[in-house]
Amino acid sequence: MPRLRYFPADVEHNRWLNSSPIEVDGEEVGRINARQSEDGRIEFAFAPTGGERIAPSGRYFPADAAVGYWLRSTEIAIGQLRDPFIAVSAGGGHSCGLRESGAIACWGSNDAGQSDAPVGSFSAVSTGGKHSCAIRETGAIACWGSNRDWQLTYVGQAEPPAGRFSVVSAGNWHTCAIRDDGAIACWGGDNVYSRTGEDGEMEAIPTGQTSAPSGSFTAVSAGNTHTCGLRETAEIECWGYSPNGQADAPSGDFTAVSAGVWHTCGLRESGAIACWGWNGNGEADAPARSFSAVSAGVFHTCAIGDDGVIACWGSNGNGQLDALAGRFRAVSAGDTHTCAIRGSGAIACWGNNEHGQADAPAP
Repeated sequence: MPRLRYFPADVEHNRWLNSSPIEVDGEEVGRINARQSEDGRIEFAFAPTGGERIAPSGRYFPADAAVGYWLRSTEIAIGQLRDPFIAVSAGGGHSCGLRESGAIACWGSNDAGQSDAPVGSFSAVSTGGKHSCAIRETGAIACWGSNRDWQLTYVGQAEPPAGRFSVVSAGNWHTCAIRDDGAIACWGGDNVYSRTGEDGEMEAIPTGQTSAPSGSFTAVSAGNTHTCGLRETAEIECWGYSPNGQADAPSGDFTAVSAGVWHTCGLRESGAIACWGWNGNGEADAPARSFSAVSAGVFHTCAIGDDGVIACWGSNGNGQLDALAGRFRAVSAGDTHTCAIRGSGAIACWGNNEHGQADAPAP
C-alpha cells in the first residue's frame, strides 16, 4: 500500500487525486488515481511511472459500500518495458547498457566519441576510461572512442583484432577479450607507467597488462595497468604492473573476477568476496557475507547479495556507495559512479553525474 492513500470525504467532484508512489522491490511502479463522481461513487485507476493512466473496466465503487470492507477493481494490465536492459557497464565519465533487442545505448561524457555506440545487434558491452567495446552477434568486436593514453600517445585500445570472441573488457588504455577457443587477446597501451630517466626526460615503462598468458579462460577483466582472467580451472591469474599487489591473486576457486584501477576483487565459489591491492579507502574490505556478483571501480567496490540487494564499500566522495533500494541483477562500479540493473530491466545509477554518466535512459 502507498504511504499516502487516504482521500478526503469532502473532495471536489470529478477531480483526480494521486496516492504516493507504489514500490515493488524498491522500484517505483506507479500511483493509484481516484476521483469521486457527483453521485457519490468513487472511480479508481492506475498511473504507471512514465505512462498514461489505466482505467480497468470494473473501477467504480458504490457510494454506500460497507465500512471497512475491501473492494477490488478488475485486473490492470501494465504491460512490459519497451526494451529492457540485460547488461550495464560504468566507465570513466560515461556508461553503456545492452538492451534485450541487442542494441547498445551509451550516456555521459563523449569528448572522444566513447558514447557514440554503433548500430547493430550485440551480445556484450564494456566501457573503459574513454573508449567502449562490444561484441557483435557475429562474434566480431567493435570499439569506439579514444585510441590514445593519458599523454595523448596513440596506443590503439579501440582497434580490436579480427576473429570471433565471447567476452570483452575495456580498461583505461587497453582492452582484452576471450576468443572462441578460450585464449585471451589484449591490445592497446602497455607503457602507461612513466618515470624520469637519467637525462631528465620522462620514459615509459613496459607494464605488461596486454601480455596475456597462454591457456583457456572463461572471464577476463582489464583494469588500469593490470589485467586478470579466470581460468577454466576456476583459478584467477593476473598480469601487469602491480605496485599495490593488485595483480597478486589469492589461491582458490572463483566464479568471477573484476579488476579495478588499483585493486581487484573476485567472487569465490562459496559466494564470499576476496579483494586485494590498494586499500586506502577500504575498497578491499569486502563484507563477510554471500554475494552473486562483484565489480571493482577506482576507489570503491559494489556487489550484489544473494537477496538481490546491493552493498558498496570504499570511497564515497561522490555518493558512489549510496546504492538505491530494491533488488538488482547486475552491477558495475565506474570511476566515481555506479550503475545497476533492476529486476524489471531498468538501469539505476548513482554517484558523480558531472557528465550525465548517471542519467540512464529509460528501458
